[in-house]
Amino acid sequence: MKKPPVNEQQRRQQIMDAFIVHVVEKGFHKASMAEMAKTAGLSVGQIYRYFAHKEDIIRAVVAQKTEEYIELMEDFLEKRDWLQRHFEEGVDADFHQNRILTMEIKAEANRSPAIAQIQKDADERLHAHAIEIIKRRYALDDEVDIKARVDFLVALTEGLFYRNEMIERPFTDAAYRLYEHMLNELLPDA
Repeated sequence: MKKPPVNEQQRRQQIMDAFIVHVVEKGFHKASMAEMAKTAGLSVGQIYRYFAHKEDIIRAVVAQKTEEYIELMEDFLEKRDWLQRHFEEGVDADFHQNRILTMEIKAEANRSPAIAQIQKDADERLHAHAIEIIKRRYALDDEVDIKARVDFLVALTEGLFYRNEMIERPFTDAAYRLYEHMLNELLPDA
């Protein structure tokens, strides 16, 4: 039976998925276009029809992940059982893959101004969305103050995200109390 034709967006997704697999398994610099092409079921030349170079693939992956994070942000900024929901229950294969992918892209952003700009644009979009949610949901209206709170929450979250493998589970009662206290300070109820 003949396979249905694959459209451009499906091809781009195949390439992005292959990129993610290889970056997570081998790291950014060891993820070769030839291996990505093989995983995607394409030739290297076909990849270059959709993406001029790895930077374009990164741009597409970061844009896609940014959209996913925006969709999850309402829930993420809900304080109730925050530590448990995001760093105990949420620790699965996707969490692990996203953690490694994010670390690889941010590491490359430290070496490449173009990738740093891609990451900066995504971070600004996520920050702006978080600020809007916080203004709407919590008893805060000073945008400079809210931005500082978002920056602190990002630092806290990234610390937990990057140290995930070293964090003892389940969290202690003392850790729960401390995180609950911090979140109540960052996101005060109306």
